[in-house]
Amino acid sequence: MHPAIKILGVILFILCVARAVPAVLAGGCVWVALGLWYLGGQGIDRFVTMVGRLKWFFVSIILVFGWFTPGTPLLPLAGELLPSREGLVLGLQRSLVLVLAVGAVVWLLETTRRDELVKGLLWLTRPLALLGFPRERFAVRLVLTLEALPHVGLLAREARGSVQGAPRSLGARLQGLGERAAGLFQGVLNQAHQAPLEPIHLTPMAAPGWRDWLGMALVILPLVLLAAGP
Repeated sequence: MHPAIKILGVILFILCVARAVPAVLAGGCVWVALGLWYLGGQGIDRFVTMVGRLKWFFVSIILVFGWFTPGTPLLPLAGELLPSREGLVLGLQRSLVLVLAVGAVVWLLETTRRDELVKGLLWLTRPLALLGFPRERFAVRLVLTLEALPHVGLLAREARGSVQGAPRSLGARLQGLGERAAGLFQGVLNQAHQAPLEPIHLTPMAAPGWRDWLGMALVILPLVLLAAGP
């Protein structure tokens, strides 16, 4: 499939599931499951790792929606001490939206080479060239950032492990946090200096064919219709 169609399809997919309509979420789960099954073990491991890094973000979403959304208390006798049922449902729905978005992004990154991602972004941002938008620089930096995130996460875990130990005072903990941040920053710099300089060849790319548009329509159009429903 044309890389520009892949990128556009992922964007439209995320916009559809962001409506958090139950039918759209169910359809999104099916497509993400099929996409991860196609990727195999490596793609599934990457998906699980990225979702695991967001676990506390998911917890915060559920807490905010659960306790700050008016509705029926989870247990009538507890009153406002427990979250509302409507709030819990909303929190779980929003968390599921993020999980589906992560799955779509993992599928895109695992099935598309770096140079193809750049070419696809360049093709999609062609109209912005008339406004003077630096689309070449934007495309390259965005792709390099996406590729660097897993390496930065690994460096962060190594820095966290290097300062773990026996319980310490508040001042020692703050000092440890500063040392960890400094070590992480230095590790990122070293990683950047040691990374090989691989050229990105931006040869002209043909426009997507009708098969590419049809393939995206078969996936996205049902979700669009469900999202646009009452």
